[in-house]
Amino acid sequence: MEIVKERWSLTVETTGSGAIIASGKFGELEINSGELFELHLAGKERTDVLVSSAESWGDVRLRRDGDLLQLWFSKHDDCKELTVALEGEIDDKGISWSLEVINGSSVYSVEDASYPFPRISGSPLNIFLPDRSGRVITDADSKSIRERYEYPGHVASMQYFAFWGKSNGVYLGIHDPDACLKHFDVKVDSLWGQIDAVFPAIGAGDVANSFVLPGKARWEAFSGDWYDATAIYKDFVLKHAKWLPAEGRPDTSRKFKEIAYWICDYIPNSPEQGDAKPMTLGAASERYGKGYWIDAAIALKKRLGVPVGYQVYNWHEIPFNINYPHFLPAKQEFIDGVKRLKEAGIYVFPYINAVSWEMDDADEGFEENFENVGRKGAAIKKDGSPYFVPYPQVKKSGMDTRLAPICPTFPRWGQIIEETARGLEEAADIDGIYFDQIAAVPPVACRNPEHDHKPGGGSYWIEGYNRIMTKVRANKPRDAFYYSESNAEPYMKSFDGLLTWIWTKGDEVPAFPAIYAGRVQMIGRYTDGATREDDDYFRYHLAEELIFGQQIGWLNANVVYNEDRMAFLEKIVQTRHRYSDLFNDGYVLRPPVVLSNLPPVESSGISMRQVIAGAWKKNGGTQCVVFAVNVSKKPAKAALRLFPEEYGGPDSNLPNALELDLEPLEVRVIELSEKSPQ
Repeated sequence: MEIVKERWSLTVETTGSGAIIASGKFGELEINSGELFELHLAGKERTDVLVSSAESWGDVRLRRDGDLLQLWFSKHDDCKELTVALEGEIDDKGISWSLEVINGSSVYSVEDASYPFPRISGSPLNIFLPDRSGRVITDADSKSIRERYEYPGHVASMQYFAFWGKSNGVYLGIHDPDACLKHFDVKVDSLWGQIDAVFPAIGAGDVANSFVLPGKARWEAFSGDWYDATAIYKDFVLKHAKWLPAEGRPDTSRKFKEIAYWICDYIPNSPEQGDAKPMTLGAASERYGKGYWIDAAIALKKRLGVPVGYQVYNWHEIPFNINYPHFLPAKQEFIDGVKRLKEAGIYVFPYINAVSWEMDDADEGFEENFENVGRKGAAIKKDGSPYFVPYPQVKKSGMDTRLAPICPTFPRWGQIIEETARGLEEAADIDGIYFDQIAAVPPVACRNPEHDHKPGGGSYWIEGYNRIMTKVRANKPRDAFYYSESNAEPYMKSFDGLLTWIWTKGDEVPAFPAIYAGRVQMIGRYTDGATREDDDYFRYHLAEELIFGQQIGWLNANVVYNEDRMAFLEKIVQTRHRYSDLFNDGYVLRPPVVLSNLPPVESSGISMRQVIAGAWKKNGGTQCVVFAVNVSKKPAKAALRLFPEEYGGPDSNLPNALELDLEPLEVRVIELSEKSPQ
C-alpha cells in the first residue's frame, strides 16, 4: 500500500506471513526496506523468542481508511495467542504511529517492544542526537556510529532525533507525554542510519501481559536542520508534555534566577572520613589550606561582584559515597562556614544523593540499613538481584562501595529524602539543596514484587520521584532553590534548576535551551578534574555557556588565583549577569553561521571552534541580541550570516550578515533593532 504526499511518501507491504516497510522518501532521504516492529518474548521453561512484523504470522491484515493506516498481526507461529495492532495517522507532514500488544498467552511474557522507526539512507547524511544539550554529527554517512541511550537520563535528555541532507530530512520523535523509560540504539554506517527505540514492557515477567506503547512514534518531513527539527519537538512539549512548568517559573525566586556564577567544591575530609572523596571533582581543597573552601569563595565573589551560588560537598560526617543515605548530622565546620559565606553574600547549596542507598551500611551499625529496610525498596532485576553501581570509594572494611538505586514507589524512601532535607535546613542557614542523581540516573525496569507497580516499564519511576519532590517542595523554606543533576526533561517541574555539568562535547547545539529556556535554570559545565590544565577547553566551554543561556561556572573556587583565566572569566560572567533578564525571559534564535579565519583547536578529545556566536530575543520583544566570542588569544576576523526574516519577521530590515574584527578573548554583544521605515 502506497502513501504519497507532496513532501513524503511511504509504501507498506504484506509479505505473506508479515508486513514491512518496503520503501519511502522524506525530502532528500530514502526510507529503506525494514520491519515495522520487534517484540521479545520470554517464557518459563521456554526459549526466548524474537518476534518481527516481517514473518511468522498466521494472519496479517492491512487496510487504509482515509487518513488512517491499520495493520493487524495475529496467530504467530511461536505464540498463537499474541496479537499486535498498529495504526498510522497520516497527514501532509508525516505519519504518527501507535502500537498495542495483546498477549493472551499463559506461557509467554512480552519483555519489550520497539516503536516503528525507519532505516534512512542518503548522502550527505547529518544526524541530531538528543544527547546532553543536543548534538549534531555532520556527514554521518561517512562515519560509523554506535550509541546506546537510556531515556530519560543524564545523557539522553529528550526523546527525538533527526536526519537531514543538504536542506531537508525526516524528524523522528517519540511523543510520549509521560516520558516512560526507553532505550535508543543509534546505528550509522556508510550512507545509512537507524534508530531502534525500545520500550521495556509493562508487566514484563508476567504471562499474558498486554499494553500500549506510550505515546506515538512521529515521522515528519522538515526543511532545514536541527533547529527546525527541535521546533517540532517543542510544539509537542508545549501542547502535551506533563512535565512542563510555567513559563518564567514564578515558583523560583528571582534572586536565584540572577545567579551568574557557580562554585563547586568540598570541605576537606575529617580523619573519620578517610580517603573517600568525590573522584571526578578534582576538588582544590586538597591543594590548599584548611580554610580554602571558604576564603577562596569569598575572594571570588568579591572579584566578580555578581550573584554567586556555591554547591558544597562533604558537609556530612559520613565518607563520600559511603553509608548513604545517613547524611545527618552536619559537620560543625560546615555550619560555621555557611555563616561566613552568607555574610559575604554567597548562596549556599549542600549536596545530597537522592536516589541511592549504600548496600553495606549495616556493617557500620546503622539501625536502619540496606539489609533491613533498603533492600525492600531496591529496584530489582529480572534475576531477582538488586541493581547497583560500583564506585571507587573503599569502606573501612576494605569493601568497594556499591550504591543501589531505590525505586521511588517505596514509601520510606520519600520520607528519608524529606527528613534529610528538613534536617539540613534546620542545621544551617542554607539557600537550597542539590538533589543528586534524580534527573541523571535513568529509570530501570524494576521487578520488585513488593512494590506498588507492575514489573517492567511504565511511568511509575518518573511519577514517583516527581511525587516525592512535590511533597519536599511543599514544605520547603520560602525562596529555597532546589536543583538536580543533569537535565532529563521530565523532572523539570520538581526543580528550579538542572546541573548541566556534562555539556562538554565539541559538537553540541542549544536544542535543550531552544525548548526550555525560561522554564528551568541550566547550571554550568565542569572543566576542572581531568581537563583542569586545558585553558582552551576552559575558555571554549565558558563561551558556549554564555551562548546557550546557562548560568556560568560550576568550578572550583581556586580559579580566583589564576589571573590569566580570571580575565576571560570576568568578561563572560559580567555579560551573563548584564543579560540575565534576556536569558530568563527570552528564547534561542537560529544560531548565526560563523566563518572565521581561525581554524578549530583540537584538545581534550574535542574540536573547538575559535569564534562562537548565538542569538537571543526577549519574549514579546523586538530587539535581537547577538553574542560573538573569540576564545582565542589571537585576533579573529569573523563573518556572521544572520537570518533576518526569522529574527524580525518577513518584513525585517535587519542585516543579513555582520563582519567582525574581534580582539583576542573578546566578548562582543550586538543589539539589533528594527529600523523605522524611511
